[in-house]
Amino acid sequence: MEETKLEQHLSQDALRACLELSILVALATFSGSFAAALTHEVIGHGLVGELLGHNFYAFYVSPVGESEAYIDLGQASDFEQGLVNAGGIASDILLGLLVFWLSDKQRRFAPKLLTFFWSADSLIGGSSYLAISSFTSFISGSPTGDPYWISYFLHIPLPVLAFSGLAICAAAYYFLFRKLAMLLADRIQFSNREEAFAFISSIWIFGSLLVQTISVIVENELGSKLLMAFFRSASILIMGYFASSNIRADPSRAIAPIGRRQFYAVSLVAIVSAATWLGVFGPTSREAHGIVLEEFPTYVNLRITLLENLTAIVQLAFRPGPFENAWPNLKGTNPRWEHYVEEAGRIASGMFGVEDFHILGYFTDNESFWYSGSWHADGARTVFLTIPKIRTEEMESGELALVLLDPWKPFGFIDSLNVTLNGLRLLNVTPRASIINSGAMESALWLNNSTDTSPAEYSLLLSRG
Repeated sequence: MEETKLEQHLSQDALRACLELSILVALATFSGSFAAALTHEVIGHGLVGELLGHNFYAFYVSPVGESEAYIDLGQASDFEQGLVNAGGIASDILLGLLVFWLSDKQRRFAPKLLTFFWSADSLIGGSSYLAISSFTSFISGSPTGDPYWISYFLHIPLPVLAFSGLAICAAAYYFLFRKLAMLLADRIQFSNREEAFAFISSIWIFGSLLVQTISVIVENELGSKLLMAFFRSASILIMGYFASSNIRADPSRAIAPIGRRQFYAVSLVAIVSAATWLGVFGPTSREAHGIVLEEFPTYVNLRITLLENLTAIVQLAFRPGPFENAWPNLKGTNPRWEHYVEEAGRIASGMFGVEDFHILGYFTDNESFWYSGSWHADGARTVFLTIPKIRTEEMESGELALVLLDPWKPFGFIDSLNVTLNGLRLLNVTPRASIINSGAMESALWLNNSTDTSPAEYSLLLSRG
């Protein structure tokens, strides 16, 4: 009878320890996810881009949603673009292995737990991203993340990337499960291998699901988040089953209580992570203010005035980004105009196919600006240039065919394009545009909202007189 009461008491202690550890694991998972996302964007993409000589100008980090690094790759070779896209996943795996090794060097429980889940999120996040994104890109044939561009630029088949990511992910779960069992061995009592498997998998899955729940609430993407939660839970159960076969239980070991300092330490790191995420970056990438390292042209409105002699006067209005609320904070500052002048030249060369253009001037104006589906007040950075004679194709009937290419495709798009004719007549446009008549002048206006829906080229059929 006394042995039964003792067993019940030990069982209650184990359940209490399991619940306490689940809360700590959720907090450590949240902090580890934030650290892994930060290193993925800043070291994996940003630093690699800088080392290759390209401008890393902004980034956004979220522990529960999509994070982004913004790098100017306009003049990058295919190989360099492939390396920048691969840098994030490569840094996840390499840094994850380093932090996994460093967690062994920690003597106290809280640092061990925090570094473990940082390494876990890096290793599992990077490898599962490689596997799942490669698979979905292969099935759909369209970009769903970095792996698509790794395959595109480095000529690595998507199935190879998918199976590589799956193999790394399976191995990571196996060794991480064993490591977590060792980490929790003095906190809960395993009377046998089955109990060890049940306790550890329950603690890990519970902590992971709490973070996934926050992700669903913030990002409002129930389908994809549920799929990821199922994938992670199934992976923990499958690989944990095999990993737990090596666990040797010691029923005589006493259960060590969770100290207040450990709770406070892990909670404090989670609070700092949450405050940094919400205060510095914003809740989602759609509502972000992020960190802008350097002002850089991100949105552009083009106004082209085409004269009868085929001279073009081009006004390029830029707003820096990539975050929508960056402009009010930057408007009163003195920008590096060389960035805007250089980008204006790239657009002129790419759109018109000419190198003969002249910069007339640049300044900050107060006109309305189109982006993200609406007009915004407060102006932009504006560059004026002229092209002495644009290229057109003269038809047998004497009509002129003009094709304007979007030089920001396929990774970006021109937010708005206005072509105004002075001394020329507009006969037809493709794709469909808003036609505006103002006295002797006629204009075609295109307003774009996304890379997917905006055209790659604009065709105009003109006549003189």
